[in-house]
Amino acid sequence: MLTHRDFSAWIVSNNQSLPEYLVAVDEKASRVSCWVPSEAGKQFSVHWRDHGSNVHTCSFISLDGFVVPGRFLYGTGAASREGVRSGPTSERPFVFAEHRDASSSGDCNRNAGTIMLKIKRVRLDGHKRANPFQTVPDASSRAIISGHCVGYGDERPTYEQSPSTWQVKPYDRASNGSYVTFVFRYRPREFLLSQGIMSEDDKTAESAVSQRKARPSQRRVTSAPVATAQATGTLITPSPSPSPNTKKMEPTVCFSFA
Repeated sequence: MLTHRDFSAWIVSNNQSLPEYLVAVDEKASRVSCWVPSEAGKQFSVHWRDHGSNVHTCSFISLDGFVVPGRFLYGTGAASREGVRSGPTSERPFVFAEHRDASSSGDCNRNAGTIMLKIKRVRLDGHKRANPFQTVPDASSRAIISGHCVGYGDERPTYEQSPSTWQVKPYDRASNGSYVTFVFRYRPREFLLSQGIMSEDDKTAESAVSQRKARPSQRRVTSAPVATAQATGTLITPSPSPSPNTKKMEPTVCFSFA
């Protein structure tokens, strides 16, 4: 889990948080970066937490340079994003994909191989229409690093889209840009091992954690159950999604969200 300026962020895949290597903090840019192992064919989700800023925030997620809306948080709490909305009640999940077309020559993209979460402090300023549905990029048109890219799985049901989202303005003059940015550089485990970013000991420890996760829990729960989305058959609707600035969605530039 990366933590900076009272916010935390992490990537979950295969029901566990991905380990982070070579964590680096850029205090001037309010940016934290790391390396994480990716496994082709596995879905993943992006998670973050506000540890009590008491300030409203909106967030955006850049996947190889393709920007999708995150969530609003209202001064505390946690949120996550598991896919890109494809319809009123459907989404396509985020997936680590293997790209085998060696002949592909996508445009130069310095954000290739990265999952970036940008969090911006805002003031809510009324409502506007919900975000339009996005068309996901074709992997064959992008530059691919080390054989993996972010893909998008088959459509699946999700909560119904809210008919509106928040209109926002900067929290203050110092909040024109992102308050904090988390960057996860994903690569296959073999690449991380070959570059010395990840050691064989790390790989063995990862395997042990995965095996423990796979074992069914024997612990008995005696407290009264709480109704959940799975138990009730309904999907819990989170807060509305912020609208990405389409002028800043080009994959070859950095996103300032000014």
